Amino acid sequence: MNETRKRAGFLTTMRAVLWSFFGVRKRKAYIDDAGSLNPLAVVVAGVLAGGIFVLVLVLVVQLVVG
Repeated sequence: MNETRKRAGFLTTMRAVLWSFFGVRKRKAYIDDAGSLNPLAVVVAGVLAGGIFVLVLVLVVQLVVG
């Protein structure tokens, strides 16, 4: 069988990555995403989300210390 699956968009990928940062994910959503997420988009979304998280932490520390 030649099954074609629709690839998830970047916003869907970003949502999945942000939920994984939070650590809460329903099994059905994980299974649905596993078949449709583009691995390259997951890496890019993870790096972006991680960078934004670090920047927010630095800004909060600057506000508290300064």
